[in-house]
Amino acid sequence: MSISSKKKILTIGSYNVGLTCRTGRIPTWGETLIGSGFSESYGGKGSNQAVAAAMLGGDVTFVGCLGEDKYGNDGLAMMNKVGIDTSYVIRTNEKNTGVGIILINNDNDNCIIVDPGANNELTPAYIEQLEYVIAESDIVVFQLETPIDTVKRAMQIANRLEKTVIFNPAPANKQAEELLSFASIVNPNESELLLLNGEDTSSLLTEKKCEQLARKLLEKGPEVVIVTRGEQDCLVVTSDGAEKVPIFSVNAVDTTGAGDAFTGALAVALSEEKPLLDAVSFANLTGSYCVTKKEVVPGLPTREQLNQFADIYNYA
Repeated sequence: MSISSKKKILTIGSYNVGLTCRTGRIPTWGETLIGSGFSESYGGKGSNQAVAAAMLGGDVTFVGCLGEDKYGNDGLAMMNKVGIDTSYVIRTNEKNTGVGIILINNDNDNCIIVDPGANNELTPAYIEQLEYVIAESDIVVFQLETPIDTVKRAMQIANRLEKTVIFNPAPANKQAEELLSFASIVNPNESELLLLNGEDTSSLLTEKKCEQLARKLLEKGPEVVIVTRGEQDCLVVTSDGAEKVPIFSVNAVDTTGAGDAFTGALAVALSEEKPLLDAVSFANLTGSYCVTKKEVVPGLPTREQLNQFADIYNYA
């Protein structure tokens, strides 16, 4: 498929610089622990998903707000380097560029604290000025690291213009429930699925319970709910039924950004008009590749790298 025939992907969301440190456990209040392996990296769910899609060959535009600081300069340069159209990114001197503080334990699980910073300056009024940009796009991708009123306004416009709206409800909050009616595809992980249904996020989910909760989300408007389940097969739920899409078992090095890799790859596969289950399998493959690498953006594959990875698993 030629570049010109691909559907256009628009990601509206966050950019954060990632500050990562390894630690055996999370400190308690008042406690200091010695960590290791500190690094700075590019991050933010919106940017990560846009970069993942661009590196896989997607025709990608990113809309967000960065601070007028070094971190913002670096982030913008990185997105331009991978071929993202950043014409509609705004800069502010009111807030610093957003930051994500990432702790990784000895099992390579992560926890993240985000200070949105400049991301909070992305307003509904600015989005309304960009209706023509949304109109020129085919697939519009959203997350929840920018103000929810901004996300809602952009999703309303995209829905009215009959675009394919991918909504990754992360970091999840109960308010996100009101956005479901504007989405075509919602792709939560298990804890996000629980939260959106008002359930305890520490609950263990059986496959049956997972499907039941996904169907409750379907009742609120989306056509498809895709639940990513970590080391278990992905569950795709539509009004026609539920299908498991196998994951690719790998030795995880760093799980940070796997969900963003999945979402970006899903957008690319749909932009290439792959059938839904094939698109989810492609997204699973990309997420699996990502967790075998350290850090998010350096761990996102080009199409050539993903093809080489796919050969190992006889992925067709």
